[in-house]
Amino acid sequence: MNIFMVSSEAYPFSKTGGLGDIAGSLPLALSSCQFGSSKINASLVIPLYKQNYKLLNKKNIITEFEIEYGKETIKTEIVKIKHPENENVDVYFIKQEHMFKRNGIYSENGNDYSDNAGRFILFSKAVIQLIIYLYKNEKFKLDIVHIHDWQTALIALYIKEVYNEEAALENVKVMFTIHNLAYQGNFPTSIYPLLNVSWKFFIHSRLEFYGHVSFIKAGIILADMVTTVSPSYAIEIQGEEFGCGMNDLLVDISHKLYGILNGVYDNSWDPKTDRYIKNNYDINSIEKKKLIRNALYKELNLPNKNYPLVTMISRFDTQKGLDLIYHSFFEISSYNANFIFLFSKNNYLKDFEKDFIDRANRAKNIKVLFTFDESLAHRLTAGSDMYLMPSRFEPCGLNQIYSMKYGSLPIVHAVGGLKDTVINYNRNKSVNKASGFTFNDYSIKSFVNAMDLAFDLYYNNKSVWDKLVLNAMNKDYSLQKTILEYIKLYKKLLTK
Repeated sequence: MNIFMVSSEAYPFSKTGGLGDIAGSLPLALSSCQFGSSKINASLVIPLYKQNYKLLNKKNIITEFEIEYGKETIKTEIVKIKHPENENVDVYFIKQEHMFKRNGIYSENGNDYSDNAGRFILFSKAVIQLIIYLYKNEKFKLDIVHIHDWQTALIALYIKEVYNEEAALENVKVMFTIHNLAYQGNFPTSIYPLLNVSWKFFIHSRLEFYGHVSFIKAGIILADMVTTVSPSYAIEIQGEEFGCGMNDLLVDISHKLYGILNGVYDNSWDPKTDRYIKNNYDINSIEKKKLIRNALYKELNLPNKNYPLVTMISRFDTQKGLDLIYHSFFEISSYNANFIFLFSKNNYLKDFEKDFIDRANRAKNIKVLFTFDESLAHRLTAGSDMYLMPSRFEPCGLNQIYSMKYGSLPIVHAVGGLKDTVINYNRNKSVNKASGFTFNDYSIKSFVNAMDLAFDLYYNNKSVWDKLVLNAMNKDYSLQKTILEYIKLYKKLLTK
C-alpha cells in the first residue's frame, strides 16, 4: 500500500504545534507496519521552508513544473530526500522560494502572511503534479492521499473533480484529517482565480461558505473519509457549540466521519531517553523528577524549591482557557506551589498578553515566559508535578498525554481529547484508574475546585497521589495504537 502523508508542517522539518508532531510521526510509524502480505510504503510531502535548505543538494531535485497560478505560471521544483530518522521513508519537499523560503511558516512578527491562500493553493497543485509525475516516470501508483487541515484540503477537489480523469489519480482514495475545526482557511472570492477551476465549484455544496471560499469544505465534502483527532471531538463538532458553523455539514457526512485519538511517538517523548533532560528516569526512578524541578527553579529564579511545580505549555490562545487562569491568579498565588507558564506569542491578543503578565507578576510563585523553546518544554514537562490544560475546547491535545507519560498529573476541562485521555480522580472509587483531575463546567469555580482537590491530595494523601502518578505513567497512548486504527480505516477505504 502506497500512502502520501501531505501536510503544511511536519516535525522535525517544521512545526508550530500538534499538527507538526502527528504529521511528522505518522509516516515513520506506518513504515514499520504490514498491509496484508506487503509493507506499507508511507511518504511525507511538505513545503520546503527556509530552515530546511541546508538538507539539500542539486542531486535531490528530481523534477520541476510550471504550475498554473491564476493568469501566470510559477516554476516549482520537487526535492526528494530520505528521512533522517528512517531511510525507508521518502520525504518530498515542494520547493518554491518566493512562496515558502520565509522566516515563518504561516506568519512573521505575529502577522499572518497576506498570501497564505495562494501559497497553499500552489502547494496543493504541486502535490497533484508530483503524483502524476511519479506515475508516468516511475510507474508509482498511489493508493491513498492522507491530507491534513485546511492548508491541504483543496487536494481533495483536484483529485476528485478537476484531475479525476488522470490515470495517476484513478481510484486514489483521499482521507482528510481535521486537527482543529476553528482554522478553516476561509478567504474572500478575490483569490478564486488562483484556483484555476470553474466557478461551478463556488456553490454551497462545494467551496462556498457565507460568501467566502472555504478550503476546509473541499476536504470535508470531497474526501472519501474524514477523521478528527479524538472520538469525543468527532461528536462535539457535529453540535452548534463546537461546530464552528460547519456542524450541519458534519452531521450530513457523519457516515464517513471518524475520531481517532492522536498518540505519542515514543522516540521524541519518553522520560527514559529524552535528550533534552539531564536526569532521565522511568516509573522506577521517578524521584529524579525533583532534580529536574530544582534545576528549573534555579534557572528561572523561583523561590521555595520544595514546592511542587505546576506547568502549562501552550499557544497564547483563548481556546486554551486563558480567561480561567487570568481570573484565578489570586487563588493560584495562594497555593504552596510554583507555576511556570510557557507560551508562544499571539499578536492578536497583545493587550490581553500585557494584562496577563502584569497580573502574574504580582505573585512571587508565578513565572510567565513567551518563547518557543523545545528543550525548555521537555524539561518543564519532566520537572512538573501537575499540568494545567483548562481548554475551552480541545480536539485532542498532546501535552496532557506527555505530562502523564512523564508522571505529571493533568488538571483539564473534560472536552474533546482531554475527556478521552484523562481519567478523573473522584476520591476512593477511582483510585485504581484515575490519571488526573477533570472538571465539566467551563467556569472559574469548577477550575479552582479541581486545583483545590489536586493540592489537597498532593499535601495530605501522598500514597494516593503516588498511585495516581503510577496510573498516569502506565497509560498507553502510544502512536502505535493510533496507527492500528488508521490502518483499519485505510483497509476500509481500499475495499469500498
